[in-house]
Amino acid sequence: MTNHLPTLQLLVCPNCRYDANVSSAELCEVCGRPLQAEKLASVPPRAKPMMALGYLGLALFLAAAGGTYFLWQNLTKTSTIANRISAPSDAQFSNLLQDVQGVPEGLFNYGGAPTFAAIAAHGMNNAIAKAHPKFQLRYTEPLNQTPGSGTAIEMLIKKQLSFSQSARPLKNAEYLEAKNRNFKLAEIPIALDGIAFYTHPDINLAGLSLDQVQAIFMGKIDNWQAVGGPNSNILPISLEPKLTSTIQALFEGIKGANLSPRTAIVRDYTTAIRKVETTPGAIAYASASLIAGQKGMHVLGLAKPNSDQYVKVLTEQNQVNKAAFKDGTYPFTRRLFVIIRQDGTLDEQAGKAYANLLLSNEGQQIIEKSGFVPIR
Repeated sequence: MTNHLPTLQLLVCPNCRYDANVSSAELCEVCGRPLQAEKLASVPPRAKPMMALGYLGLALFLAAAGGTYFLWQNLTKTSTIANRISAPSDAQFSNLLQDVQGVPEGLFNYGGAPTFAAIAAHGMNNAIAKAHPKFQLRYTEPLNQTPGSGTAIEMLIKKQLSFSQSARPLKNAEYLEAKNRNFKLAEIPIALDGIAFYTHPDINLAGLSLDQVQAIFMGKIDNWQAVGGPNSNILPISLEPKLTSTIQALFEGIKGANLSPRTAIVRDYTTAIRKVETTPGAIAYASASLIAGQKGMHVLGLAKPNSDQYVKVLTEQNQVNKAAFKDGTYPFTRRLFVIIRQDGTLDEQAGKAYANLLLSNEGQQIIEKSGFVPIR
């Protein structure tokens, strides 16, 4: 069946030149300034380098066909309710962390996607503490639940967190729940990430296509021999499917898709990595930033559906393949967000400040060192 891909209408922000605002947006998704009816095609020459990157969503869209359209749609769309999404109205894009203004004093709880651990591990929190010692951050896990984007957003809505970190956009239901509590939510993109799939070292395949990965995690393919590997059973390993944005994105658009009953559910990415390393036939996924430098596993290339043109998620130097994320040739990427509760409290100020810190030049440099692609 032929897929008729819609024509995209993207708006360019006249203030920060971000070129991927959807046509229904009233405010720029990055800087929060009002948008003018300026289309992508009318961007002046100085903004063309950003366009050359295609801001990924557009590149993926043009490169995608058939079964990949739903994945592109999920991973790169801003939202059907984009006019309710904005960056802080006082977004500064400062040079250094210490230049960021409006950083409040106090102890602020935050939580969210385990993917963000790489950013903290590469010194973001320490750098923020040095630049703003009275802005104290405390990572907070949910009680009796697995940490993740969804649980953190739920905690944010319940005012258990000052702000949250998310590896997926907000859902309509989350906007509505916030509205019912008389405040709004905002999502601020801060980086681009790629999802890596990796196996036990004995499964020495060059790669898999996206539709093969989907079939494996749904249990439709349960032996490696079916995809050119050895005659051995496949053991998919996943974080809790209701909480992890990766599985939700992988199955987006597939009616009735569920994880294979053979899937081993683990609490976090560290546990998944250890289980794959010691379990013949195992396959799991993680942010590319968490896989780079790991040993004891085989990292798969990934191709578009019905293709064997595998794109490596890591370079020969075992670094994240940021170029493939930027130009859209790697078929499974996502954006990372800071989620803010807009309720006029000190928590809102803390969330805006944290987003501004990550969007500063120094913050974006740390994000890049962490294995992600900077958003600006």
